[in-house]
Amino acid sequence: MAKQIGKSFDWSIFTKLYKRSSPMRRTFHFTFALVIAAALISPLRPELMRGILDQGIQTNDHSLILRYSLWFVALLLVESAIQWIQALLANQVAQKVILGLRDELVEKIGRFKTAYFDRTPVGQLVTRVVSDIDGIAEIFSYGLLEIFHDLLKLVVVITFMFWMNWKMTLVVLIPIPVLIYATRLFQMAVQKSFQDVRNEVAKINVFIQEHVTGMGIVQIFNRQEKEEQRFQEINKRHRDAHIRGIWAYSVFFPVVELLSAASISLMLWYGMSASIRNEMSPGEILEFSTFISMMYRPIRQMADNFNVLQMGMVNAERVFGLLETSAEEKDFASQHQITKGAIVMRNVWFAYQEDHHVLCNINLEVRPGQRIAIVGHTGAGKSTLTGLLTKMYDISSGQITIDGIDISQYSLEALRRGVGIVPQEPFLFSASILENLRLFDPSISIERVQKAIEEIGLSQWIAQIPGGLSFEVRERGAVLSSGQRQLLSFARSYLYNPTILILDEATAHVDSASEQLIRVATEKLTQGRTCIIIAHRLSTIRNADSILVMDKGEIAESGTHEELIAKGGIYAELSEMQFAI
Repeated sequence: MAKQIGKSFDWSIFTKLYKRSSPMRRTFHFTFALVIAAALISPLRPELMRGILDQGIQTNDHSLILRYSLWFVALLLVESAIQWIQALLANQVAQKVILGLRDELVEKIGRFKTAYFDRTPVGQLVTRVVSDIDGIAEIFSYGLLEIFHDLLKLVVVITFMFWMNWKMTLVVLIPIPVLIYATRLFQMAVQKSFQDVRNEVAKINVFIQEHVTGMGIVQIFNRQEKEEQRFQEINKRHRDAHIRGIWAYSVFFPVVELLSAASISLMLWYGMSASIRNEMSPGEILEFSTFISMMYRPIRQMADNFNVLQMGMVNAERVFGLLETSAEEKDFASQHQITKGAIVMRNVWFAYQEDHHVLCNINLEVRPGQRIAIVGHTGAGKSTLTGLLTKMYDISSGQITIDGIDISQYSLEALRRGVGIVPQEPFLFSASILENLRLFDPSISIERVQKAIEEIGLSQWIAQIPGGLSFEVRERGAVLSSGQRQLLSFARSYLYNPTILILDEATAHVDSASEQLIRVATEKLTQGRTCIIIAHRLSTIRNADSILVMDKGEIAESGTHEELIAKGGIYAELSEMQFAI
């Protein structure tokens, strides 16, 4: 049982949350003070009710009844005001905590290595950032404060009952051991269902994210019915987990009501006997019946709030688990900047998984301003090789230097500002063309953007688009063709003016309407820069200064187009195949 409680409330997790409440620490403490005040004054209303009955009604003292009634109303207003202020401040603290926590989590995710995203579903991360953090807010706004209030109120009420009549109190507390046992069973059942619900929510998010993104594939291959069946299974498990929790509630609350009725019955049996013996007044019996209601209501609410608390703790555990994941890219505080673009690789090995090397003993030297092309069969390691230059992945062994400095000595900002990439599948945000070009950087003026697109020959093309730079491209550039998306990717890289440029199959999916524009943009973009071009179309890299042929993670051949054709090796075979096609 102690283990179960430990899972429900983890002091180490709460300590981490408490530290993040520092901007609202005084407000948080003041809210706790209000909770204490509300609990301490809770027995006063029943006491006033006893006074009205015993001292006012029985003596027919109308002025006393009026005075006690006014005090009763005033006390009710004070309690209501305390509860309103407490709820307001508690929610302010909660929202402040999750505001900072969500910012911290997004910042953390932004520093993760590419390898982390390769193995982690996007929907799972969305669940952590959105619904899990929203659940944490309830620890402050409802769970913890309400449980503390209910516990303190319970202690105050029972203490007051013992002070009034300890014999009567012992009688009405007879059902409490049964209630404690039922609460324990309820807690265990609901905690398991809550954990299952959260797991299934994450799976639903992953499924929806993947299938909405890949809906075109689902529809093309007529997989709608099969995928719907898969989703129905996940959705049923989510429903069943909820139903298990609902079933626990449906059993527990009637049990609480039954035990409450048992306590009232015992109170009436003992109280009437005591009243006949003149040991209790009618007002005391009324007061005790009110106290029983005040005693059982916190117990019932506490069980409910305890589940809110433990759900928040489960959410917090997931979020802090992500925050404490050691998957960040290692940065280096350095003043080094890439100015020339000389690249040297010495004995470079790399593996996505241990002992399964994708690149083997790579040795390469690229002079400043040189244009190097990399070709090879799919899976030969071409894109992986260029990914190492920007430290999207860390090499297993060997050394990579740029301008004679090991890339580990560059800050990530300097490295990625100096090395630009035009990927095979350009990514566009749901924003305007302008914001997709400058990537929401307000320091890049519109004039600078206009100059860049004019220099690479895209100004006329953009002018033909309705709205020009203000045109909304929708999610992932859905309203643009693949060639148009690629043109914007070229313009983006040119705008950021890198010293080293990597074109990763940048013309693989270009439509004929955009091909001429991209050819012009490529010539302008590569001019005066060290350029690495990954290509399947050998016709696009004939004029490269040197061509590297990758095969099974190694550099199998190197030379100019004419030299490699003359060798009659892998490159010659690739060329012959493409020419035949």
